[in-house]
Amino acid sequence: MPAAPVRMGSIASDVIIVGGGLAGLSAAIFLGRAQLRTIVFDKGESTIAPITRVNNYLGFPDGIPGSELLERGRQQAKKFGAEIRAERVQRLRRSDAGPFQVSTEVGHYEAHHILVASNKNTAAAQDLGLTLTGRNNRFIGHDGHGRTSLPHVYVCGRITEHPSQAAISVGSGAEVAITLIQDVRGEYYIDHDD
Repeated sequence: MPAAPVRMGSIASDVIIVGGGLAGLSAAIFLGRAQLRTIVFDKGESTIAPITRVNNYLGFPDGIPGSELLERGRQQAKKFGAEIRAERVQRLRRSDAGPFQVSTEVGHYEAHHILVASNKNTAAAQDLGLTLTGRNNRFIGHDGHGRTSLPHVYVCGRITEHPSQAAISVGSGAEVAITLIQDVRGEYYIDHDD
């Protein structure tokens, strides 16, 4: 059973996702279906947004514009309960053993878990003390399942140094969401269709 959202004058959630590209949206779909209150912060800067035709994505034999693929992902995430906010995370910190505190240009939020899915906003990871590594110091290390060195902080998508391909990003988001759900529930989780 997920922990009850924290209520301390801020908008509270179980999981905050920093980044609303394909990996973040995929994670939001799985987290929402698992009934974890999820907020995705997305300023519309996904690297796939300007791509005119994504030709290597299953189910679209004629290709699909990147912006349309993202919009379909947003709608699906919302359908399963995720909240999508067009805000940039400006500050991210953890209080002493309490919830994570997230500040944007619009408001303040709290969550028990953070999922970094943005390779554009690496400051969020650095705010928490995560070290950026790899080529040009742009990637966050993890255990192979999205867990970082900090408890309750996960990472998925391009920022993990996965290849920048739509199908890989979606798979990364799904895998890390399932890892997070299993960590919250303490048991094996599988998401079957209704």
